[in-house]
Order: sequence, then structure tokens, then C-alpha cells
Amino acid sequence: AGLHAAMSAAALVPLVGLAPLLLPLLGPPLLLWCFAHFAMGVSLRYLIRCFYLELLLRFRRSRAAAEDASVAGSRYVAPALSEAQKQQPTLRGVNVPSQADYCAKGQTIPPTKRSSTLYPKEQPPVGEELPYDLTSPARRHSGFMHFGRAPKESAVEGPEEDEAWLHRVRCLREGAEVHRQVRQHVQQKVRPGMELRQIVEMVENASSALVGFDPKHPLKRSFAFPTGLSLNEVAAHDTVNPGDAPRWLLPTDLAKLDFGVQVEGHILDCAFSFSFSPLHDELMQAVKDATNEGIRHAGPDALVAEVGLLIQEVMESAEVHRPDGKVLPIYAIKNLTGHSIAPYRIHAGKSLPSCHFGGSVRMLAGELWAVETFGSAGGVGFVCSAGPTSHFMRGSTEPPSTMQSRILSSNAKAMLDLIDRRSSATLDS
Repeated sequence: AGLHAAMSAAALVPLVGLAPLLLPLLGPPLLLWCFAHFAMGVSLRYLIRCFYLELLLRFRRSRAAAEDASVAGSRYVAPALSEAQKQQPTLRGVNVPSQADYCAKGQTIPPTKRSSTLYPKEQPPVGEELPYDLTSPARRHSGFMHFGRAPKESAVEGPEEDEAWLHRVRCLREGAEVHRQVRQHVQQKVRPGMELRQIVEMVENASSALVGFDPKHPLKRSFAFPTGLSLNEVAAHDTVNPGDAPRWLLPTDLAKLDFGVQVEGHILDCAFSFSFSPLHDELMQAVKDATNEGIRHAGPDALVAEVGLLIQEVMESAEVHRPDGKVLPIYAIKNLTGHSIAPYRIHAGKSLPSCHFGGSVRMLAGELWAVETFGSAGGVGFVCSAGPTSHFMRGSTEPPSTMQSRILSSNAKAMLDLIDRRSSATLDS
């Protein structure tokens, strides 16, 4: 033991002398690592990767700006489609039920009956189920270090399944049935040449009718957020705003329809992709397989970063084969994520990227999660903001801080004031 101590002390002498030289070299990476790990809860590798992809995406967009402008401009002109093209072809990417199956329980076309009236004494029918993997690798610790205290025993075991819990489950099951009936109705009706506004209004009108929306109590039952209808290279969060120029759905488009339903604040967030062209089949199947993989491994005590890694492995193992013979790799989009959901909060604080992003955050029993995956063929696996903003989220009921107030525009402050006045009046009533 004495020899070991002497050798260690001797080795420290040159290290202390080298400290002034090593600090400028090791200091910035160490600070970046601490910022990524402790402030953002992600790995330094993930942070650097996102920074690199951001620069690469901006470079590619600058080179393709002129082409994008010409393609976007053609969408504002009504397409000249033949009668054969206007007829509803086979909708790809989803299983469309027949009208007889859709109306088997008494629903109408278009849907007008509240879902709760169709199943007054029984639970809604069970939808698609996936096997729950108790041996999932997402339930082990990863990495060489683990930070943070273990969750409390009550958080691990989950909430008590009392009447409040059962009521929450009933609300979620009802909202899920509303969502299923609305999306199946849209899948039966959507066709090339439709104006995007028609599709959005079809979703929101059907959601309001089936969930039992009451204008006097708008926060009790309603659709949960603005309907997202994003086409082709637009990954998410696009929609048709009032006053926008008309846009039309083309036969070659790849569309992502994202909408939600809330019953007494319990939110269902779900999206699906569809197309009329077989060109997009492989990409849609890869994203669907990756989503199902994430659902299989999600559960109590699952490490969120490991679930993201499993999603990425499935998605990026697929390829897109184009008719011209080119093969495009599929990349998981790194900066669009799934998320936890809480009552009246669509994003409850935890995120699930489609990759291994580091950190030690785990899923806990009783939490509600939206497993959302996004894939890109021919891109870089990263997105940036573009176009007008259509989705706004009130993160909390607290007023904006002094710093936030200084950077908010007058229009943003007016919108925030409108949201506060409407929400407070609704909650008071």
C-alpha cells in the first residue's frame, strides 16, 4: 500500500505542472459535456450531431431554395385532374374499412352520433394491440455513469387504481374511439384534388360532433389541438390557417394527418400517413414498423433513450427503392420527438426522440405517452422551422417573465391575452 501511494504522488507532480496547458484544451469540451448532460439532459454526442445536421440542412436548403419555390407555387393552382384521377383510388398506408363495417354499431356517414352513445353499457371495442416485452433492453441502465436519484417507490408502482384512475381510463378509451371513427371516416372520403381546407374541416367537425363539443364549455370536450396536415418534405405542424390561399392535395403527395381529441382534459394524440402513390410505400412501412417497435418496448421503468435507439434501429434498417433504380436510405428525424402527456398538457415535460440521445430519464407507471416517429428518405434526418406558425401552446398559467415580455411582439402579446381571457372565462364557468 505504501509503494502504491508513493507512485501515485510521484505521478501527480507532472500533472499539476501540465494543468495550465491542459485546461484550455479540456475546459471547453468539459463545459459542453456538463451543459448537455445536466442542463439539457442529453449526451454531448447527440448535441454535436444535431448541430452538424442543422448546418447541413441549412446548406442544402440554400441550394434548393429556387426549386422549392417553384414547387410550392404550383400547389396554389387547382390541379387539372382527369375523372379517373378524381375518383378515390386505393388509399395506401392505412387499412380503410368498408362503409358497412363502419356503420355496424350504428354510426352514420358522415358521423354524427356521439361515440359514448354507441356503447352506453360496454367499453368501446379493443383496437390494435401489441405484445408487451418484459425482457426489453430498454429496462436496463446504459452508459458508464448514472446520475440522478432513483424514483420514489410510489412513482415506480404507479398510481392507485381508484375511481379517479378508472374515470381517467374511461375518458381515454372514449377519446380513442372518437379518434378511430374520425380517422376512418376521413380515410374513406379523402381523394386527390381535394382542397386541404376541406380535409382539415372534415376532421375538426367530425371530432367535435363525436366527442360532444359544447361551445359553452369548450375545454371539457373538444379536439385537442390544431389539425396538422403536412405534405411531402414538411414533416409536421403545418395546417391551413384562416385567410390562407387555397392548396390542393395532389395524386403524388405523401400526407401526414395529425389530430387529437380530449375528454375532460385527457388527451389522445395520434397521427397517420397516407398516399395514393406506391412510391411512398416503403417509407410509410418503415415508420409504422418503427412506431410499433417503440410501443412494444415502452412501459414502466423503460429507459427513454434506449426506446429511442430501438426505434432508430428498425427505421434505419429499411430503404426506399425508386423507379429509376436509385436506393435512398431512411433516416430517423432526430429533433422531432414523442412526448409524455398530462391532463390539459399535450407536452408534459419528457421527450422521446427517435434515436439514442443520452440521459437517464425513465418512463414511470401511470404515465401517458405519445410514441411518435418521423422518417426521411433523401434527407438528412433533421428538420428546421419554415413558413408561418400555426400551432401555439400555453406552457403554463403563469404570466410571461420580464425577459419573455421584452421579446414578444405586439401580435404575440395580443394572442396570449386572447387565450388567457378565453381560458379563464371557460375555467370560471
